[in-house]
Amino acid sequence: MMETGTDTVAGRTLNLARGIAARHALTGEIGPCDALVQAGLDSMDLVNLMLAVEAEFDLTIPGSCMNPQNFRSVESIAKMIEQVRSGTLQ
Repeated sequence: MMETGTDTVAGRTLNLARGIAARHALTGEIGPCDALVQAGLDSMDLVNLMLAVEAEFDLTIPGSCMNPQNFRSVESIAKMIEQVRSGTLQ
């Protein structure tokens, strides 16, 4: 399980996802491993989350990373962010 403190990549990403969910008054709590679509986020929410992640972490997510697996959960997004930052993904 990933650490989700507000100063971690996962914690910051979780806050972004919860903020988007709150705009829709979604009542379920989103956890780091929860499927975002099952938590109530739709495709437009995921696009907004992607844009928020790029702004929050000052990076551009490569087109090769734009797939459902990378945006399945906060944990998968955080893992992708770490890989982009480290240069593993380009």
